[in-house]
Amino acid sequence: MIFKLLVVDDEVTMRKGISNYMNWASIDCQVVGSASDGMEAIEFLRKEPVDIVITDIKMPAADGLEVARYVHEHHPQTRVIILTGYADFEYAQTAIKYHVTSFILKPTNKKELFAAVQEAQKQLIISQQQESIAKEGIFFLKDQLMQELTDHPCTEQLKEKLHSLGLNMDSYYVAAFKPVADDPDLSALKKIVIEEKQNSYCYRYNNLIINIYFQQKNTSDLLAFILENCHEISDIVSTFSASGILTGISLLHQSPETFQTAVSEAIQALTHNFYSEQNISVFQSNDANESAELSVENSLDLYQIESSLNSWDFTETSSTASHMFSKFKSSFTNSQDAKNICSQIYYICCRVLVKKELEPVPLNYLEKIRKSRDIFALENTITEIMEYTREKSISAHTVPNYIIENTIRYISQNLAGNLSLDAIAQELHISASHLSRTFKKETSGSLTEYINKERLNKAKELLQDTDLLTYEIAEAVGYKDATYFSSIFRKYEGVSPSEYKTRFTVKS
Repeated sequence: MIFKLLVVDDEVTMRKGISNYMNWASIDCQVVGSASDGMEAIEFLRKEPVDIVITDIKMPAADGLEVARYVHEHHPQTRVIILTGYADFEYAQTAIKYHVTSFILKPTNKKELFAAVQEAQKQLIISQQQESIAKEGIFFLKDQLMQELTDHPCTEQLKEKLHSLGLNMDSYYVAAFKPVADDPDLSALKKIVIEEKQNSYCYRYNNLIINIYFQQKNTSDLLAFILENCHEISDIVSTFSASGILTGISLLHQSPETFQTAVSEAIQALTHNFYSEQNISVFQSNDANESAELSVENSLDLYQIESSLNSWDFTETSSTASHMFSKFKSSFTNSQDAKNICSQIYYICCRVLVKKELEPVPLNYLEKIRKSRDIFALENTITEIMEYTREKSISAHTVPNYIIENTIRYISQNLAGNLSLDAIAQELHISASHLSRTFKKETSGSLTEYINKERLNKAKELLQDTDLLTYEIAEAVGYKDATYFSSIFRKYEGVSPSEYKTRFTVKS
């Protein structure tokens, strides 16, 4: 990060000396302007705000205190350093109320001025971090609230939280976005939705991005607007990914109490219209011959089963189905509702097999679901259907090694985080020893070596393309100790990070 400086002094030699003959680049600074009096400085700041102002105290037209006051009132993030003579020191201290960073007695020396500027830099960084933390805190509270509202009925307490966070749910639609790719970048999709959305709020829910479109007084046809907006989002995603995204949209809802139903509708639209031509589907009310209304949780379970089967993850498929039946048993789900949900599983397995150009599950299994006398017979039939799907898939194709793919994907997405063997193994739900052996066998290298190389490759990109300081780059790629990062960098690259950046700059 480069900090912008403005130098203000009516003495030409002092102004030029500070502006032109001090190596500001050595402490990540750049003089972007100078002024001969306070009024000229204020005019400059009106057009181009800066990070740090270095100003003399006694000047014609407007003095340094006027500059400090203007900055305090109009640019509170900017830091001010005042240069003052000994006789004016007490006078200068009245500027304390303007939050002046430092007072430096003339004649000024380079070391003292550099120290004052570095202190101002530190204050700016802390202030920016605090502001960022505050914004992230609001986002976290909103996301946490929407997760809670998705999974639980709306209470008066949740309604109060919605009001306090400015989320008015008197009239809204819900849209669910799902990347078609096997290794989706949900963070990138969420960023696109945030940038393209209008009068809405989005959050991540498992492997989906949920977006709430709020009705505004000036929006005559909200659904038409939503469809247009979803098409724009889909077009943007398609430019970066050949596989694109799928979108499901709920019906109009007019209270937070029905939010769970709205999300469930969006997920059902997404699932039931998985192969729709335009990949954007609006929920349609079920008729008498179709399944009963699904909860958000059941809709998501069905969606997870289909996603797992498409990804060859049969273990995850069985786990999801087992969890679903545990919920049936513990909540005494109506028998017809349970059979309707299991019929959906049958059709999901058929779709997956047909997509792989294999024979679908025989129709007699659907009849067995309808005639099941108890939950145990129903569960046994679903187990048989899934085993049939698994055997057909494996007999026709070789299942890829997803342990390595998932490990590499997780490392790539979490370079700044904890990438210990135990942490990765826990994330992938396998033992650390099995992960270590499998990775070494498949890649002919250790996991630690691979992580170091990936982190250093990212560090080299940041050194080439950004102005981040060494310790900032170290943190960005997962090294908490900048000294250790430098030693690792030198071990692999033969030069220090700063030497590497200098060489790259010279070549460029």
